[in-house]
Amino acid sequence: MSVKFIPSLLIPEVFHPFKREKGFTADVIENMVMDNFYKSIELGDGFDKTERKRILELTEKNNLIVTQWLTFLIEENKLDISSLDSNLRLKTVNKIKDSLYTSAEIGTKNIAIVTGEDPGVEHWADGIEGLYESLCEIAETAKEYEINLLIEPLDRFAHKKRIIGTTDETITLLNRVREKHDNVGIAFDTAHAALNGEDILESLEKGRSLIHQIHFSNAILDSNSNLYGDFHMEIGTPGFLTIEKISSILRKVEELRIQENGLRVAVEVRGKGGKEACYLNEKQLRTVLKEALDTAMI
Repeated sequence: MSVKFIPSLLIPEVFHPFKREKGFTADVIENMVMDNFYKSIELGDGFDKTERKRILELTEKNNLIVTQWLTFLIEENKLDISSLDSNLRLKTVNKIKDSLYTSAEIGTKNIAIVTGEDPGVEHWADGIEGLYESLCEIAETAKEYEINLLIEPLDRFAHKKRIIGTTDETITLLNRVREKHDNVGIAFDTAHAALNGEDILESLEKGRSLIHQIHFSNAILDSNSNLYGDFHMEIGTPGFLTIEKISSILRKVEELRIQENGLRVAVEVRGKGGKEACYLNEKQLRTVLKEALDTAMI
């Protein structure tokens, strides 16, 4: 049996300048469903009641899988799910848990989060323990809404310098969480894995049982470059991620049978400029994903 690849649209990145514009996310979904290409959408947060109702109607009518990224909720409120400050960590957990009601109102099946900064070698273990407790508490509440909790491992050493981390670290942590809660997994990002100095194909093999979705994100890996790091750049050189590289990753996923009943895959390039430029960005990313799937002969 072949892996079923589910094209996904990462709206808050592809249409980044307009991620907070009232009604715009629902408009994008309405425009995109007409082409019947995307079967998954990834959203931000902060929608009012009217837009939540529109989004739910669109996702239900078109059988779209909804993943909600709480990255902006965390960053804009200066929250930290892995903070050594127990009060801040509790505040973060409660804020995320409180947001799940509105997540459910737009048909969300997955929420995705990122962790806080690396606190340093001396405090890393304490930070991980706090993160473990946070994930367990959020996962327990998310399960009440039939929602999965996904964590995106960011780079540890290059740019974002977060507490999690490498694929090995992430697997160790989530396997602990899964002893109590089975609704957790990895939102895998190629740029972060590469910036951690990992071989992406090996990372996929290690994380095969935990990976729920993949973002194909590019980065320049030369530490001497001014653009070294995670900047959600266009696919191709001077970054490491080409269409051929994406195809090789897809073939590895096929070989490993990762989420063979449905693996969500998205190309992540941050939109810039006006709305016309952002829609052009989406069109280009769709072409990249289609060509990569065709090249991989999937």
